[in-house]
Amino acid sequence: MREIQNALAEKTAGNEAKLEKQIENVKSDNQNAFFYFHSLPIYQWNASDCHPKILINKSTNAIQRNATGREGVCSCRAGPIQMPSAAAGRIGIIYTEYRILADNGALSIGLSPKEMPLEAWLGLGSVSYDSGGVITSTNASGLIIWEIVPSFCIGDVVGCGLNWATRQVFFTNNGQRLNITNLYIEEDTDDLYPTVSLSHHGDVVEANFGPNFKYDLSNEF
Repeated sequence: MREIQNALAEKTAGNEAKLEKQIENVKSDNQNAFFYFHSLPIYQWNASDCHPKILINKSTNAIQRNATGREGVCSCRAGPIQMPSAAAGRIGIIYTEYRILADNGALSIGLSPKEMPLEAWLGLGSVSYDSGGVITSTNASGLIIWEIVPSFCIGDVVGCGLNWATRQVFFTNNGQRLNITNLYIEEDTDDLYPTVSLSHHGDVVEANFGPNFKYDLSNEF
């Protein structure tokens, strides 16, 4: 009986060691992915994918709603500059932070597919964090889902991220992750891109595409 117990103990210890090794390998892979995808900024504003009433400052990554013409929703999408397709980053994390420099009304940050019109608000067929303090998304059935969270204004830094491994979307406010646990994208979701929607003349948002963020992104690994 003692021999059987010893054998079982050795087998259990061996399985635990194997499991610990697997966990360490996963951690190592995640750390490597983190270094690869965030050692340099991999996104920038895509001038050909921004509303014509939005001005882009390439030196600061700031975008501004033009002060002429009618007011209305204008969106701007970023595109990858290190990879041929955002799909190549699906083993890592997409994350961008935005500093609000001027807010004359409502604005939103988030992720959108190429199919979202540049005249549309984020959250319709996409995911968004509105300055009024609302998280908005659309599920597979086309139903709009929203959740009340802290608002943000001039001087605040807010962020939006997507972990491709878990398909979970997360938002941050001044370096703190918002308490949202049930925001996931579908497996067949099209590529998503960092996006901002501005609505009033003079709105200005400065993007930080990495690698140094206010939020500690290692918390996601």
